[in-house]
Amino acid sequence: MAPPRVAVTGALSYTGRYLTRLLLDEGASVVNLSGRARPIAAHNLPAQDVARVEARPLAFSEPARLERALRGCDVLYCTYWIRFAVGGDTHAAAAERCRTLFEAAAKAGVQKVVFSSHTRAAEDSPFAYIAGKASAVGALRKLSASSGMGYAVVRPCGIFGDTADESVLMNNAAWVLRRVPLFLLAGGGQHRFQPVHVRDMAELMADLGHRSPHTSGEERDACGPDAPTARELFRSIARACGSRALVVPSGLSTGVITALSRPINWATGDVLLDGDDLDLLCSGLTLADEPEDPAIARRRSLLGWLAEVGPSLGAAYVSSMARYYSVSAGGS
Repeated sequence: MAPPRVAVTGALSYTGRYLTRLLLDEGASVVNLSGRARPIAAHNLPAQDVARVEARPLAFSEPARLERALRGCDVLYCTYWIRFAVGGDTHAAAAERCRTLFEAAAKAGVQKVVFSSHTRAAEDSPFAYIAGKASAVGALRKLSASSGMGYAVVRPCGIFGDTADESVLMNNAAWVLRRVPLFLLAGGGQHRFQPVHVRDMAELMADLGHRSPHTSGEERDACGPDAPTARELFRSIARACGSRALVVPSGLSTGVITALSRPINWATGDVLLDGDDLDLLCSGLTLADEPEDPAIARRRSLLGWLAEVGPSLGAAYVSSMARYYSVSAGGS
């Protein structure tokens, strides 16, 4: 049987890069739909492997070009999304771009699309980030029903690993903790967060994609076994990186905490945490939809990973804007 040919949005970015590593190791031919020419990190995808990946633009404004790029592909892995709504862009527009990509895949004869959504996403959510994700999932379900193209959805709420500087949220929290005596949490600090290790995320996508191309309709949580409260998480980060900062619930609103972080934005030229990020983290929506899923317990531990990478966590600040907005990266 011929090895599979697959397309990955952002194959040289974060999740896409780990997925590409799995795909190449399993003999697949990989098409990178992205504007990124070099990987964000090279430790698991050296130059000789990057050269094996076929580059095509993620040309949302040219559906016929997308269709040509996808011809001959068995599976499309879509990790495309935007973190920030900048420059007039919106998450609703990102959902429309995904719909355009899914339609091109169906016309090109792709057997299955695997899309990265978000835990507890709903189209009527007050959070534009996950409402947009839910809209994209709805479009994919409808297209699958009308065209016969298979689909699967994975639902992360955050991703960490493999190295400290790839995990922007954890790394930059540690960077702050290394430099301040007091770290204030919004509200009571009891909101929980259940992210997944990037290698487990890639494995789940592969399981639902090229390893099972003839099934359809799978929707799975991409969450790890640890779901610490904010207080537990940031105290664990502090211990891991050797910070003596006092991590305390402030009782303050997310808006006030976001405003207090703005001097860091000015100093770094980045956005450490915008209001939507923090509101979502405090919403109760960053937990598995199906916590009884036995696969969750088998995945890598967030708290164990923090202990492993602690000495390098936060050693240098990592700019989200420079990493993901300097090019049309095309994926997470």
